Amino acid sequence: MPLLDHLVPINNICQQKCNFCSAEYRMQWNPEIPLKKIFQDILSKGDYIQISWWEPLLHPKVFEILYFIKKYKPDCFIEFQSNGILMLKNKNIEKLLKCWVNLFNINYPCHISVINDQIAWVPWTLPIREKAMKKIIELGGKLRINIIVNTVNLSYIPQMIQYISETFHWFERIQLSFTKAMWAADRNKQVVPQYEEAEPYFIEALKIGKKLGIKIDVDHIPMCFLWPYFLNHVDYHKMEKQEEGVYMIEKNYVEKCNSCTLKSKCTGYRKDYLGIYDIKQNYV
Repeated sequence: MPLLDHLVPINNICQQKCNFCSAEYRMQWNPEIPLKKIFQDILSKGDYIQISWWEPLLHPKVFEILYFIKKYKPDCFIEFQSNGILMLKNKNIEKLLKCWVNLFNINYPCHISVINDQIAWVPWTLPIREKAMKKIIELGGKLRINIIVNTVNLSYIPQMIQYISETFHWFERIQLSFTKAMWAADRNKQVVPQYEEAEPYFIEALKIGKKLGIKIDVDHIPMCFLWPYFLNHVDYHKMEKQEEGVYMIEKNYVEKCNSCTLKSKCTGYRKDYLGIYDIKQNYV
């Protein structure tokens, strides 16, 4: 049985050059991605589709693609992943809502402008991004705020949770995704922190989130580094449901996993992380 993957990449251009971007990893098999191929990809998916990478709103036929989904997969849940920069242009939010987008997933590097710019490599995008996020909520769209945790914004993560709670109201949830050590961040320790270094910031952020009643999902860092908030990890619930997916082949166990009480609900360390820090995988 093939592993489930909800992602449908539709282009390979973006206004940003984020230090953590792993999108090219998804694109290497076909950098052009003809429209016919995108349609075939859509038809091969289940009832959940993520339109993504690099920046979908830069695709000249993005709305045609969305209409295709609703025509041939009318009951499909559509998640639209974006950096948010073009959301306010040409009433794109309104158009996306009319195309039955169920969830807006907006990448949010940091709430501090200079850190945001350092990560995205494009200046002055924070005010535009935040205005778009507020507009999505105002128009009744569901918003998930996606924070790719890397060395540059790591120490600000707890502050970001507090700031998001005070600045944006009625958002759906936050996702803390530990950066993948591939493509832009390939073998780059200046971008990919060690799990041990990230642990206290994740725990503090989750503690604040719990106190504020915010839904926070975590991915790409082993559950043992989130204790006692391991239930926030998306893999825990996927494993509980015995849901197949690419997460099962992206990660592997290491020696310390053998004695871990969470092993049965955890898929271990990301393989790209093991490579960057020269950690031996446990193939047993």
